[in-house]
This record gives sequence, C-alpha cells and structure tokens, in this order.
Amino acid sequence: MRGKCPVLARIIVTACFFAEAAVGQFGGRANEVVLYVVTAKGNPAPQIVPSTTINTAAGFTVIDPTQQTPTPFGSSFPGEFYVTLHSEPNDNFRYIIQKEGIVTQHNTFLGPAKLMIAAGIDRLLIPNAAPVDLTAGLYAPFPQGVDFGPELPQIEAHSFLWTPAAIFPLLQPADPSYLSPLDPPGQDGMQYVLTLGSFDALIPWVGWYLTYPNAGWPQGIDARLVESDPTLGVTVRMIRLRPGKLTPTFKINANTHLAVLSGSVEIRPSGGGAPVTLTKGRYAFIPNGFAVSLANPVPYTGPTTLPGQ
Repeated sequence: MRGKCPVLARIIVTACFFAEAAVGQFGGRANEVVLYVVTAKGNPAPQIVPSTTINTAAGFTVIDPTQQTPTPFGSSFPGEFYVTLHSEPNDNFRYIIQKEGIVTQHNTFLGPAKLMIAAGIDRLLIPNAAPVDLTAGLYAPFPQGVDFGPELPQIEAHSFLWTPAAIFPLLQPADPSYLSPLDPPGQDGMQYVLTLGSFDALIPWVGWYLTYPNAGWPQGIDARLVESDPTLGVTVRMIRLRPGKLTPTFKINANTHLAVLSGSVEIRPSGGGAPVTLTKGRYAFIPNGFAVSLANPVPYTGPTTLPGQ
C-alpha cells in the first residue's frame, strides 16, 4: 500500500489543521466527485453492460447517516456512536461518530476492520511520544487483536467502517499498559496501525480506460486502489468523476458500499429505475450484480475538452 507511515504520520501532523478547509483533501479538485467504494463477497471489477439491462437483484438502498439516530457504543465508550448502514453475514458497514473532547480508553479489536475518516480530527495519545492527529482522508486497516487508543477527537470525527465481524462494537477495553502480540518491537498498536494505513491523497489516480483497456471506459473516470485484502475478500477504492462525466452502465458482481466524500453523484439504476442524487456524506448499498451508471451533475465548463469528453 502506498502512502504509508512514517511519512504518513508526518504529513498528517503538519497538514491536519488545513485539511477541513481544503478542496482537495480527498485528492479531488473543485466540481469533481470523489467516492469511497468498498466491495465484498465477490469480484470487485466493474463490467460494462447494455444500458437496457433490467435489474433483478433487490436491496438497492440509499441512506443519509446524519438523519439516523446514532446508537451508543456502550457505557465503556463515552462519546462514541454508530449508525448501521448495512449488515449481513461477513459484510457490515457502519458510520462512526466520535464526539469532540471526550477521551477514549485503550482497547483491543475483537474483529478486523477497515476505516476511512470522512470528517473531523482525531488525536492519538501515544504514550512516551508526540500525539498524532488523524484527519479526513486517512484510511486504516485494523487487524483482529490489535490494541488501539487512547484517542481524543479535536473536532468531532466521522468515519465509515467495514467489518466482516457479526459483533459490534468491535472494541474491548484493555489495560493501558497492554500491548498486542501483533505489535512490532518498540511500537504500540496505534503506531503499528499507522504503518498499515495510507493518506489517500498520496495514492495516484488511474483512469479506468487504462485499468480496463478496450472495455469502453471513457476518460474522466478515475480510481485509486486503496487496499485489496484477499483474506477477507474485500477491496477498497476511491472513484473520481470529472465535471459532466457519466459512466457507461455497469455492474459489479459483489456487494458494493458507496459513500460520497466530496461533491455529489447521481446514481441511475439500469432498466428505468428512478435516479437518486447523493451529496457529501451520503451512502448507497448496491447489491451484487445490480447495474447502474454514475454521473457528476456539475457541467464541464473548461476552455477545452479532452479526447472522449
């Protein structure tokens, strides 16, 4: 995975104060759409299909997490809340809220997880080391059994979390001195997880017309591979749509979780389903094999056009 610590930690420490105001905190530019996409339980490759394809898969769902009533993690976790966006065996997706100014204790993870910070600033209070501020755009995979915390959010932090585990919360309080057997010598769990993570603005975009040559993808539709985990059967990507771009109708033969990190996207189900528009922070579950097209509704107004645009 590119963009790893220790470079990651230094960049976050120096950049966190500006990331909330920066247009490009997720690697997009003005009027571009950036999507966080997690695929599980199937093949993550997109396949272009005829625009007349009739969807038979059920379960296409759109949710605004901010309009749901969050559930507390529990009495041992003050300041931490979640909204379940999708839950089925081996595929669970949740929206996590960490309230500002409330310290979380040292914990261990009871199951593996993949987490993307979408907003806010979360400070890691690392013993005998300078604190590290984590901001929007940080992606971190958490192995089962790793220790993590304490944390002290500086600005209320909102994250998207995927896990195959049926239990939730995944956290179990641990003694402050506890170190997981997974931790490398001289590191605690927080430092170890940072070495696994990435600051996703550092991962280059690659056009799908290059990733899938001769498949029919136009320019202006790009993706970055954040992580592919064959052990858990999950792939994490970010997708970018340039202004005015519309994808061909396509399907992914896997469960697909889609969250808007910046801009807004129009999802058009194939076969005549009503289109829906998702703004920043909104979520859609796209079932295995459900065909859609994605559009950036902001028109292209540049002085020139690119080939294929």
